[in-house]
Amino acid sequence: MTDLPPHRSSSMKPSFFTVRDNYPTRASVDRAALYKAIGWDALVGVTAYQNTCATRVSLALVRSGMRIPGRLAILKGEHKGSLIEPGHARLSILLQRRNLLGLPEVHRGGQARQAIGRRSGIVSFWHIQDGSGPEEGHIDIVFPDPHTVDGPACGSQCYWQAGEVWFWPLV
Repeated sequence: MTDLPPHRSSSMKPSFFTVRDNYPTRASVDRAALYKAIGWDALVGVTAYQNTCATRVSLALVRSGMRIPGRLAILKGEHKGSLIEPGHARLSILLQRRNLLGLPEVHRGGQARQAIGRRSGIVSFWHIQDGSGPEEGHIDIVFPDPHTVDGPACGSQCYWQAGEVWFWPLV
């Protein structure tokens, strides 16, 4: 008999610690290495794939045992054949499904940082505007900031000034 972990159903939420352990940070995996690791070397220089936030989050979720109904199949490695979603908006909408993470908490007008506080999970920022272009979105992991008493930190970057923030708590 082997000591294999039980198979995780796609309807079970992974623990935050599992997701965080499987999250490819920018510091440890740059864009080129990220795409090469999943067999999509051809996307490294493609402008439409410069933003890797949704790819990183969906890859962390896949590595944590979830099945994401995304647009790109992983072409190599341990999770070859699994799907990931490279787009922020589409991934955020997919995660609302009952068999994935379900409906998120929705926060508006700068209330998200305080509302999330010291909790951990997945966060999706909508209507980010820095004045230099169209409104953007971003999806990331969020967890208690080890450098502050009461604030959250993100895996790559938080956008607390966003017009709307969705939060899926994970324990």
